[in-house]
Amino acid sequence: MRLHRLLPFVFLLNLGLGAQDAALKDTFLQAKALWATQGDREGASTRFEQVVGALSPKAAVLDPTWAQVLCESYNWLAVLDDRSPQTKPRAQARLQALIDLNPDFEVDRTLTSQRLVALFDRLRAENYAPVRFSYAPEGGTLSVDGRPGSPQARRFLPFGSHKLTYSRPGYAPVDLILDLVSGDAKTADFKLTRISSTVALYVRPSGAEVLLDGHSLGHAKGQAGPDAAPLVMPLGLRPEDVSEPFIIGELAPGKHQLELRAPCHRTKVLEMQADLATPFADHTLEPIRLDPSKGTLSVHSDWPGGELFLSGQSQGALPVTQLPVCSGPYDLLVRFPAGGFFRRITVEEGKALAVEARPKPRLAFLGLEGELEFTGRARLLSLLEGLGDRLQQVAYLPAHPGETPQEALARVKASREAELILSAAPMPGKVVHQVELRIATLEGEEERLLVKPLEEDPLGPLVARLNAMPPLHEPGLGLALLDLPGEPGPWVLSASEADQKAGIQVGRALTLANGKPVASVQALRQVLAAAKGTVTLSQGGSPVSLPVQEEALELPLGSPALCYPAILARLRLDYAGVKAGAKADEANLIRMNLGLGLMHFRRYDKAIEQLRDARLGTTSGVSQGTLDYHTGRCFLRLGSAYQAEATQAFRQALKYPQATLLGPDGPLVAPLARQALEDLK
Repeated sequence: MRLHRLLPFVFLLNLGLGAQDAALKDTFLQAKALWATQGDREGASTRFEQVVGALSPKAAVLDPTWAQVLCESYNWLAVLDDRSPQTKPRAQARLQALIDLNPDFEVDRTLTSQRLVALFDRLRAENYAPVRFSYAPEGGTLSVDGRPGSPQARRFLPFGSHKLTYSRPGYAPVDLILDLVSGDAKTADFKLTRISSTVALYVRPSGAEVLLDGHSLGHAKGQAGPDAAPLVMPLGLRPEDVSEPFIIGELAPGKHQLELRAPCHRTKVLEMQADLATPFADHTLEPIRLDPSKGTLSVHSDWPGGELFLSGQSQGALPVTQLPVCSGPYDLLVRFPAGGFFRRITVEEGKALAVEARPKPRLAFLGLEGELEFTGRARLLSLLEGLGDRLQQVAYLPAHPGETPQEALARVKASREAELILSAAPMPGKVVHQVELRIATLEGEEERLLVKPLEEDPLGPLVARLNAMPPLHEPGLGLALLDLPGEPGPWVLSASEADQKAGIQVGRALTLANGKPVASVQALRQVLAAAKGTVTLSQGGSPVSLPVQEEALELPLGSPALCYPAILARLRLDYAGVKAGAKADEANLIRMNLGLGLMHFRRYDKAIEQLRDARLGTTSGVSQGTLDYHTGRCFLRLGSAYQAEATQAFRQALKYPQATLLGPDGPLVAPLARQALEDLK
């Protein structure tokens, strides 16, 4: 008899648990077989205990099939415990655990003794009352205290007041309040009133989004069953090719627009006529098939070693040219040996999209140090976890769950998976009102920022500094300009030889740019930013056309608006890419600015390594004279032992009388170098 009852359930397990833990399933089947076929109570009990030990901690989130396994295990253990005087007291606890898990479960009354059945019924009756249900029409959803489920003919509900709701598409839901006390045995009869038509859709592909009159109703899901065969087979489809029926309920009178969207498929729009809404009825549309939709994607980079990922899937090494891609949105990621590139893109049907990938420094958040609880801790951590959505110049890597900051730091340093690290530490005190954020390069350049967790936007200053990346170029004309009081426009301090040959006069003001008055250097900069190719200038005489060119800038030091570790990380990445592209002058400009960044952190020896070997081919503006002057400053900072080297560097700077600091309009280098030489005498 026991063996006969085992076989149907083996079949159920094979159907319902194929994707679950096979070892646990085998343990459950072995337990039943040991008792049913061999009478091995001890062996069966041991295996049932293993099943209960694995499933009971997860009882609240088990799917229905595994919940059934746990209930049956409690039932079998109660029976087995009851057969031995030593374990007999545990039988009641097994039955109580079963009831707590699912009061609607019925013990196997052919397996369970009448005494245990009576005990089970008594324990359940101490806290639960049976309720019988009837439904008209059937096929709806029954919610008990807001928890939806399939309607059953009988439920055991705990004593107290319960709100029951029965609903079905196309009908007005019915609510019922049921008050249950000990000894109750009540009925709940639901009869729904029709209020609208319904429309059932079968869609290919499954997962398509369904919109009615522009409002999303959700997604078609699953696979249709055999009952859909008469509908899909005339279209050359199988039931498993389309979704399970998607029901549109409460269809208002009149015409409607039905829209279906799916990744990699063309959106389809259908007009639903008024006769589908009235008179009230249930309708099934002919299965809807969406057509594939693709575009092409090309991704290139001047930086070597990049690998392309689209929404997490690798597409191979760069360059990637004319890659066929399903139309729609993607997260485009390029992983480089150092740095990363990320952009959200949309590939349009039939169109080609080209992306130039430039790596950004990767910023790894190490986590919040210590376990100290303080007001605003959870909020601050949440803001730090979502920091990446606000950053434009760095790629953000959130902290790994369960990892301490010390472990995270060791991992990042060993793997070199980031160029920057961010850590957070609450400041000690009776009440924590500030948290110190530390951002640093792996080479050790570090800045600190105090934030208040209870501020409206405590991370706002950090975001602003990380997003502020100063440019290394600006559009220019080869002129050094100055705003002088009383002059009608920017005063020309110096001009390149080519500009002077074109007609520009040093020592006179510019009055017109592209035929319009220009009153200041800033106004001229705005003209240059919008110019294409050339700008026509006037100094009161004949107009002169000059080509717009990229002019070098140097990194401003000591600015509270900038995050210098992030700038250094970006410059190091840029240098690797530009050097690989054999752009010598550009690479040397980056090296000069790297040197300035290191000077900001007083790492003058490291700065000299960058400056001494760099050479700029330009002689005006930020140029070779600028580089030589900064080299001299670094040698001065290293002390009197390097006085000769400092003197030599400053003398070299004097050879470039048109060299400037900061930018083409900055102070001339030569007077500063001359004063430095005087100070060294």
